[in-house]
Amino acid sequence: MTNFWLAIDHADDALFRTSDSSDIRSELLDLVAHTPGWGIVVRPTQGHGDVRRELACAGLPDIDAVDDLVVPERSTDAVKVGFDDHRAECASMALAILDRLPSYDRVFLEPYCTTPGCLDDLAVLGARSRCGGIVLKLKVNDEGLAAIERAEIGDAPWVARSDGMGWDDFSGRLPRVRTLGARGVMVGRAVWGDTGEAGQDVRLKTIRERMHTIERAFA
Repeated sequence: MTNFWLAIDHADDALFRTSDSSDIRSELLDLVAHTPGWGIVVRPTQGHGDVRRELACAGLPDIDAVDDLVVPERSTDAVKVGFDDHRAECASMALAILDRLPSYDRVFLEPYCTTPGCLDDLAVLGARSRCGGIVLKLKVNDEGLAAIERAEIGDAPWVARSDGMGWDDFSGRLPRVRTLGARGVMVGRAVWGDTGEAGQDVRLKTIRERMHTIERAFA
């Protein structure tokens, strides 16, 4: 069961295009399939290539209400849901989401709220889950780190999300993220977002080195 995830589920296909219009997602799938300890986050309709099912996570579209949740035919052992409920407490919405996703081995909950009280309640859900079945995906920009420090996360499993940051910014935060108790990362553009203009060999070498940097930060 991994806590290192490379995310390629972003809705904007243009982010994955190189200057010659080739798509780097197949390269990233192959890279993860041959990198021990890493999993891949994909859109439910994408497929996960040669990545084993237990190392694949379906990244569902973000929702504002539980009724917006579309549960796909299960093809992965993990699923990720981003949510922001402006009308009720995050924990109530999280429970409703979990009720609709009972068959998954792991559910990654990605709250866009940074209210410490909500993070406290979500952490309780995570800490009570069996075998790390509920994992929080938390943003680690300045606002996110401040909220995590104020909240009582305790032993609840959580991973850091890059939230549109560049590699230098994100990687520079990893020591603090580790100290705050993160188990790993679920990271996308911070790792691959600026590599599209490089040749394939350079691109894959850069991404692979960044993945290894993340591993070392959590060693």
